[in-house]
Amino acid sequence: FQTTDDLARAAQLVREPLQQHLIKFTQPEERQFFLDGTNRLWPEQARQNLKDDDLSILVPAFVASELTRAFEIGFLLYLPFLIIDIVVANILMTLGMIMVSPVLISIPLKLFLFVAIDGWSRLMHGLILSYG
Repeated sequence: FQTTDDLARAAQLVREPLQQHLIKFTQPEERQFFLDGTNRLWPEQARQNLKDDDLSILVPAFVASELTRAFEIGFLLYLPFLIIDIVVANILMTLGMIMVSPVLISIPLKLFLFVAIDGWSRLMHGLILSYG
């Protein structure tokens, strides 16, 4: 881009496809929440012609939707590892090996589980398919 006019022209060309993408991957409840928030917080002249398909509503709604999805993925990744920790700690307690740290045994088991189920490719496929 040589001038600010070139940048403004590019922004106008990108605006419609970006809006369609953001509308497709945001929840209507999220868009309505941010629209209601702007109606309560913004001055009258700033929110005069505001609709739920404006970028000032779509971008934060998309970010909130993505953060929610990231939290769900993180929880689903954490849950099996937590179960491994609990099982290893209980087995060590049952065997009377109180002085052995459960972390010494559970970390290799976690790594083995992640590699055995091909965790990276499953994670990447899940992320890509979430946009399907």
